[in-house]
Amino acid sequence: MAILTLLKDSDMHGSDMHRNLKASFGIDTIKPIVYTLLRRMEKDNLVVSSWDIKSSGPAKRVYKITEEGLEYLTESAEGLRRMAKILDSLLEKNSNEQRS
Repeated sequence: MAILTLLKDSDMHGSDMHRNLKASFGIDTIKPIVYTLLRRMEKDNLVVSSWDIKSSGPAKRVYKITEEGLEYLTESAEGLRRMAKILDSLLEKNSNEQRS
């Protein structure tokens, strides 16, 4: 979800994504994990990539979220919202019982 959230805002290279995962969400992982996830998401049609040959240096893949990826992100966010409500309720109940 974090990768798709980043791509929702702008297309980016894998190395930029790696850096932004840490800066935006505190997700500190190794680069190969990011690239593995991107390949899986591309296989599942959640993202597409193209080669950026315009910038200086070697060609790099640029990743972009697809419509299917946007739908998946929306559905996943809604699922997390429902789960957050359940967790909040459980934590509140637990807090109230500890005070008694």
